[in-house]
Amino acid sequence: MTIADKKPLKFNKIQKSVLLIAFIGLIGILIYMKIKPDLQIIVNKKDVIVNETIENDGEKFIEIKDKEKIDVNELFPETMTDGEVQNAIHQMSHQKVKADKKWGMIPLTKERVVRLIDVVEGNKDNFKHESTYLKILNRWKEDDFSRVDEDHNNIWSLQNGTVGRATGILTYEEELRFISKYFNVN
Repeated sequence: MTIADKKPLKFNKIQKSVLLIAFIGLIGILIYMKIKPDLQIIVNKKDVIVNETIENDGEKFIEIKDKEKIDVNELFPETMTDGEVQNAIHQMSHQKVKADKKWGMIPLTKERVVRLIDVVEGNKDNFKHESTYLKILNRWKEDDFSRVDEDHNNIWSLQNGTVGRATGILTYEEELRFISKYFNVN
């Protein structure tokens, strides 16, 4: 029997309906996966207050604070794992870096940075990359974000990142737009 001798497949109405529903479902899943990170962030927006200051050298600086008092000890408990510390640093860095894709955003506040330093210093033996975490966090504690893109990529590499490598640092205006998009600014 040759290919020309084969009869074309014929589907009844039920089979056609099932195939159509499956196709529509697949398209829906693909669309959802494409926009899921944005949906997640928009639904879970954090309330923040933006403080804009001018440094001694004339450079503008953005600092955000949580509108409501949050318990950073609960948010970042002493029992955090290596992966949880990496996720926290990674997601906070998104506020300040340029990248094609960003999954997860945590407001980068001084209080969170100080708490993560306490967690890492209090459990040094539990963290494989504690010196990396402390170098990053101590710079951020001093409002030094001059290497935040490198900081992001260091953590991203530890997490075996393949998408979303930082390609630079957001300008003052770009960071304000990011904050307005992903956080409720009050």
